[in-house]
Amino acid sequence: MPKTCIIGAGISGLALAWQLKRQGGDCTILEQADQVGGAMRSHREGAYLAEEGPNSILLNSPDIEDFLYSIPGLEERILEATTEANKRYIVRNGKTHAVPMGPLSAITTPLWSLKGKLRVLREPFVKAIDSNVEESVADYVRRRLGDELYQYAINPLVGGIYAGDPEKLSLRYGFPKLYALEQEHGGLIRGAIAKMRAVKTSPARKVRKRIISFQDGMGELPAQLAKALTEELQTGVSIQSIRQQNNQWAVVWNHQEVEVFDKLILTIPAHRVSKLPFETPLAAEFEFLSQIDYPPVSVLSLAYKQQDISHPLDGFGALVPECEKRKILGALFPSTLFANRAPEGEALLTVFVGGERQPELATAHIKQLKETVLPELESLLGVKGPPTFCHLKHWQQAIPQYKLGYERFLETMNRIESDHQGLHLAGNYRTGISVSYCIESALNFTR
Repeated sequence: MPKTCIIGAGISGLALAWQLKRQGGDCTILEQADQVGGAMRSHREGAYLAEEGPNSILLNSPDIEDFLYSIPGLEERILEATTEANKRYIVRNGKTHAVPMGPLSAITTPLWSLKGKLRVLREPFVKAIDSNVEESVADYVRRRLGDELYQYAINPLVGGIYAGDPEKLSLRYGFPKLYALEQEHGGLIRGAIAKMRAVKTSPARKVRKRIISFQDGMGELPAQLAKALTEELQTGVSIQSIRQQNNQWAVVWNHQEVEVFDKLILTIPAHRVSKLPFETPLAAEFEFLSQIDYPPVSVLSLAYKQQDISHPLDGFGALVPECEKRKILGALFPSTLFANRAPEGEALLTVFVGGERQPELATAHIKQLKETVLPELESLLGVKGPPTFCHLKHWQQAIPQYKLGYERFLETMNRIESDHQGLHLAGNYRTGISVSYCIESALNFTR
């Protein structure tokens, strides 16, 4: 097995290291920070638990399930979301409406007008676009489903996933599975039917689809991985130099550690790669990665007495369409989803502000952010009274945006890897931003 150095102990780096270790590989992980997990962090304060990054994992793959179960001590820590987590809300005309979960509710919902519902019936007859044409998420949805479904379904969804602008995001690279439905099956409805038939007839092991977290939050995943990788992992590292020599990579860190590796895998955010101490020619090649946009996002967690909230909070959360002209992207209901997120008789909300939509509203100043958020919560969820708990995490560079033209970044990454043997770029800016995509990428790399 080749000797491997992984720089970055976020979920991408840790998952890859754990896979290599399971296969008997020789691996060293170097992390600049004193803690692991990257953006996957949980803040516990007494009975309150606030997520600073990802809030859950959608578990719908046997490979992901096997990976999680392989981590010592993790399986018994897994929490499944309540059945209420299946319910989602979208704001329209200042009120929250449940997203339809079936044909009957789709017909009767006040979320979409009769005209908007009838427009959806045309979807199977819309021709697929030429595969050589790159289309934005917004243009794709308007073409196939109409403007109303774009405004009051996909626009808020993209805001919730990417904190992004659907007019700028590439469908092909930002939502590759959605893109594939049209290219492979001719459309969304046809593709969904084909997928359901394939699942029913597939001999592959099936896994029960569910949303999960862990008893002490998502931060338990990287923490348990770090425990399993004690011998391989070093935190608080200062790297002095990285240079290629004879198709290997010499890395110097902490002013004394020097090792030569067969493979060098970079799993840190794209905007940090060019800051690594590579020799000048290669360092210059990495400058292009700093052009990938990472808009700021503020994550504000607030708890209230349940009696001070008029909304039932009976779901995953509520997303806000851009056309509603609100100051938040949406709010999740963590204490509804999972146990032990707030004391008895209280409810926890996680509110997202900023992103591509309104980057100027994202701030690290908690007083200023509360002045933005609290009136929105009062208007949309009927929240009154002072919060019993408050925690803020501000990400100045939050989520990579797979914008139109993203292919040029991917092609350049491929070229750099081809020109420099043993060098690999990995992370959520390469193969998808979700936790599942990061784990799948690690599994694919080691196959």
